[in-house]
Amino acid sequence: MKHYYIASGGIQKYDRAEIYIQAGHEGRTRGATGTSGPYGNEIDWTPIVADEATHILEEAGITVIRSNADRRKYSIVDLALSIHFDGCTTQCGSGASIGYDDHTDKPAADEWKALYSNYFKHKWHKDNFTKNLSNYYNFKYTITRDAELVLELGDLTCPTQAKWMKNNLKNLGNIVAYFAAKRIGKEHLIKKPYTS
Repeated sequence: MKHYYIASGGIQKYDRAEIYIQAGHEGRTRGATGTSGPYGNEIDWTPIVADEATHILEEAGITVIRSNADRRKYSIVDLALSIHFDGCTTQCGSGASIGYDDHTDKPAADEWKALYSNYFKHKWHKDNFTKNLSNYYNFKYTITRDAELVLELGDLTCPTQAKWMKNNLKNLGNIVAYFAAKRIGKEHLIKKPYTS
């Protein structure tokens, strides 16, 4: 488990589960509400993916904390995943990427990229290619045994990527669930995602 300074009195209130899943931007009506493209809005898509992943994991008997964008409560989990989609002022200027705040997260990040690359056949960025990825605000609320990651699933402003993602939102949830289960040694409980 990673060690974080929380407060002199320790963690006063926290939730425990095996997996934490956050839908990026969910619940916000102003401020950072996410990117938009011709095929959809990030704030609408992240809950679909997060809900599907949560449903699959819970059906398999795996405990999940399902969070919106602004849940301010500490969570102690094996693995924490925050779901996002990227956007760019230059059409197709972005793609999939991953963020984490500690070198111990890299094995999980590498495993995610290897898995997701079987499905997502578009542009990838290097890890932590923006400060928002490596300094993601929600990392301070998740205390993990394995890793905490921001998963940017692709570029909503790129028609080719956006069409593929829109047609696969539920399967993206399945991919996230399978990855999460694999990280805790329970992938045998989850149906492997299909390729399209």
